[in-house]
Amino acid sequence: MEAGGLPLELWRMILAYLHLPDLGRCSLVCRAWYELILSLDSTRWRQLCLGCTECRHPNWPNQPDVEPESWREAFKQHYLASKTWTKNALDLESSVCFSLFRRRRERRTLSVGPGHEFDSLGSALAMASLYDRIVLFPGVYEEQGEIILKVPVEIVGQGKLGEVALLASIDQHCSTTRLCNLVFMPAWFSPIMYKTTSGHVQFDNCNFENGHIQVHGPGTCQVKFCTFKNTHVFLHNVPLCVLENCEFVGSENNSVTVEGHPSADKNWAYKYLLGLIKSSPTFLPTEDSDFLMSLDLESRDQAWSPKTCDIVIEGSQSPTSPASSSPKPGSKAGSQEAEVGSDGERVAQTPDSSDGGLSPSGEDEDEDQLMYRLSYQVQGPHVLGGSFLGPPLPGASIQLPSCLVLNSLQQELQKDKEAMALANSVQGCLIRKCLFRDGKGGVFVCSHGRAKMEGNIFRNLTYAVRCIHNSKIIMLRNDIYRCRASGIFLRLEGGGLIAGNNIYHNAEAGVDIRKKSNPLILCNQIHHGLRSGIVVLGNGKGIIRNNQIFSNKEAGIYILYHGNPVVRCCHGLPF
Repeated sequence: MEAGGLPLELWRMILAYLHLPDLGRCSLVCRAWYELILSLDSTRWRQLCLGCTECRHPNWPNQPDVEPESWREAFKQHYLASKTWTKNALDLESSVCFSLFRRRRERRTLSVGPGHEFDSLGSALAMASLYDRIVLFPGVYEEQGEIILKVPVEIVGQGKLGEVALLASIDQHCSTTRLCNLVFMPAWFSPIMYKTTSGHVQFDNCNFENGHIQVHGPGTCQVKFCTFKNTHVFLHNVPLCVLENCEFVGSENNSVTVEGHPSADKNWAYKYLLGLIKSSPTFLPTEDSDFLMSLDLESRDQAWSPKTCDIVIEGSQSPTSPASSSPKPGSKAGSQEAEVGSDGERVAQTPDSSDGGLSPSGEDEDEDQLMYRLSYQVQGPHVLGGSFLGPPLPGASIQLPSCLVLNSLQQELQKDKEAMALANSVQGCLIRKCLFRDGKGGVFVCSHGRAKMEGNIFRNLTYAVRCIHNSKIIMLRNDIYRCRASGIFLRLEGGGLIAGNNIYHNAEAGVDIRKKSNPLILCNQIHHGLRSGIVVLGNGKGIIRNNQIFSNKEAGIYILYHGNPVVRCCHGLPF
């Protein structure tokens, strides 16, 4: 770079003092300056991102010690997301009728606090105009009556998070609003801290404690970098809501409830939220990123057991005692082509061979790949053995039969176009990169609700996810562990896609399917459970394909009481 003869290192030191608008202007000078601005990613862009009071570390709360691939891109994504609430103003300005009477006006900033223009939030809102900014200075603000938001405003806490506390019950009647850097607590007269029925609300870097948040369709919400302590988020008939980089702690019930089919009536924010989701990085895997559980030698040895990948089928035995169904000596539990007698039927892989309309991906498979249709008129326990009965000898190389080589999640999705479309779809509520811990329930989806969960962690809960009453869930690459009951429950015709998740160390089954539920369970790792890996009963169905199920104390897949899934290519780690 030839600019005054200065070396690049000095230019970087000089540019590191510039503010964001100046960096943007410098990047427009020429290509050399543009590349120079980009080279500041680990210095100035990192400083801007971490110094922003409206956001936290891009990988908070799940991986706060892991740096993003690009600090500039992370800062850009947050900046664009923080402006979503103002997109409505652009729509209004572009309308012909409004432009006839429009006059230019700068947004005002109204200050609230001791010694400032207003002493309460209510008095500031009474004087606010469209898109004004209300700044609350450090202190505790307790509103004695319900606050009605009638005009779009931005309410921001001054200082560090925790210095501004708001005890209020807010009902939004306007089209849009944004709240940032605040601690919300319920007022003395109502547990509801915030409610909207038609407008769009955006929360950035807020804490919510001991109350409720309600969003009713066609209302929408966008929540990022927020902490919910014993707080319930209720989403009813929402067309689209986004919860991203949030932490849910100590819930006495469900942390998030998604109820009702997404509303066909959509507000103005729907298209902007959808565009923001599509422009952000996806969790769908690539060939190289498909993960494989890495185990040390000791844990690998412990993983080897004759019950590593067993499928136990029962007709009348109690589901609380599947361990009594262990294979007898001399049985063919270890053969690669287990025989199924009159109680179960071995069939070829054809789309119309499964019961209840269930079918595999529809692609042709190798001849040695087998699919079992498990008939539910069984009279006694049956075990379909795992791939191996013991660990390999040290230094031995193992060539897996083609029927035992698991496809990656990307390969499975490429084969199954319906599964790919399902994985790419967004409807209802999107929850990604969030942490649910130390409470009763994670996400509850009911009454035709729709929810998509990507890259979340569920730990130390009673259960992670419940899906009932014709609801559909999409779960991609979540970690679910140390639940006091089962990790994922599906009841009453629940369904969807459960793919690429790591489910382990749960007190009950990793996945529990009952009462006509019919999910697609694909390429998951389900292991080290204190009971079975997957339980299917009570007319439960589903397609269970290409999963690694190993080191569970009881059966890998336990089928009883009229359970009738399609199971194919599920086994434990071979080494």
